[in-house]
Amino acid sequence: MTLALQARDARTHRLCPLIMAGDPDLATTRDLLAACVELRIAMVELCLPFPNAFTDGATLRRAHARGLAAGLDLPAVFDLIRDFSASIDIVLLADCSHTLLPAGFTAVCERARAAGAAAILPHGLPPRLAPDFHSAAAGTIPIVGTLYVNSPEPVVHKVLDRSSAFVYLVAAYGRSGGQTMPAADLAARIANLKQRTQLPIALGFGLKTPANVAEAFKLGCDIAIVGSAISAAVETGIETGAQVAPARALLEALNAEAVR
Repeated sequence: MTLALQARDARTHRLCPLIMAGDPDLATTRDLLAACVELRIAMVELCLPFPNAFTDGATLRRAHARGLAAGLDLPAVFDLIRDFSASIDIVLLADCSHTLLPAGFTAVCERARAAGAAAILPHGLPPRLAPDFHSAAAGTIPIVGTLYVNSPEPVVHKVLDRSSAFVYLVAAYGRSGGQTMPAADLAARIANLKQRTQLPIALGFGLKTPANVAEAFKLGCDIAIVGSAISAAVETGIETGAQVAPARALLEALNAEAVR
C-alpha cells in the first residue's frame, strides 16, 4: 500500500488515527496497530513521543509523558513500522528538536523509508531548517505538509510546493482538542486547497467523535485525523483495566464513517 504516493481520489475517504508509540507500553501500541489492521483502517499516524509538545492539549501531553516514561526510542518505532507497514500505511510523526536534529534529517528519512513508512510528518520544524529537511527527504520518503487555518499565502505556497504525501490542514485554533473554526470557512479553505493540489487533504485537531469525522468528510477532506480522542480512550483503558478495548471500540466507530 502506498497511499502517500497516490493522487487524491474523490471516491475514497480515509480515517487516520494518531497512535502514541509506547503509551503506556510497547505491547499496547502493537495491540492498537493490530486492531487498526483488523478493522481495515487505511492509515495511522504513529507518533514518537517527545517533551514540550506545544501544539498538543493536556490529553496528548499525558500520552507523550507515558510514552517517554516507557523509554520508547526511534529504533523501537522503526521496528513497529517494519512489522506493520505491509498491512497498513504508517505516517511517522517525528519532532524536529527531539528526534530529527539529534538523529539527522537524512538518517531518519532513509531509515523510515527502509522500515516501510509511507510518509513522514515533521513536527516543530523551524522555517530556517525546512529547506535542509526537504532536501534530505526528497527522493527518499514522501512528506506531509502542515497548514493552519490562518496560514498566510506565502506559507501556503511553500507548503503546497514541498508536500508530496498529503496536506494536513489544522482545523482548530490553539492546541489539539480545541475549538475548530466555522464549518463554512473550513469548507472554503479545503475547496481552495483542492484547486491548487492533487494531493489528498487531511483535516485534524478537534475531531473526536464519529459525527465529527462524518462532518469532516462532508466539508470535503479526504483524510480525517483523530488524535486526542484515541489517547483519551487509551487512558480509559489504563484506568479501568480494560486495556485496548475502549480505543478499539472508538476506532471501529470512527472508521465506520470512512467506509460509508
